[in-house]
Amino acid sequence: MTAEYNKYLLETPMLNYSHPEIRFLVLERGWENLDEFSRIKSIYNFVRDEIPFGYNIDDGIPASKVLKDGYGQCNPKSTLFMALLRCCGIPCRIHGFTIDKRLQKGAMTGLVYKLAPKDIFHSWAEVLL
Repeated sequence: MTAEYNKYLLETPMLNYSHPEIRFLVLERGWENLDEFSRIKSIYNFVRDEIPFGYNIDDGIPASKVLKDGYGQCNPKSTLFMALLRCCGIPCRIHGFTIDKRLQKGAMTGLVYKLAPKDIFHSWAEVLL
């Protein structure tokens, strides 16, 4: 493996995959025992289906906090997804851009929508398969 490839497997303060709760989840689900495609699909399905949409205190929280909260929106869910992937040896990186808040109308309502900035940061994970 090259240094270029290895940087997409590194643990960071946000992608804190050695945290005991993250390691326990990976072991409990048996993700490390799956083939690479099934591992990615299973982790993706977990984050999509078992971590409901919700707004955390901050987008910059570590993956272990997202897991503890049990919910997240695109940015924290991407953080958790990437930490779980890297924990299982799957290289990945983050991408992001800003979207007009009108695209969030309905997902955000009332005062939250009114107080939201015009441009909202949106992120997703890119996986090397």
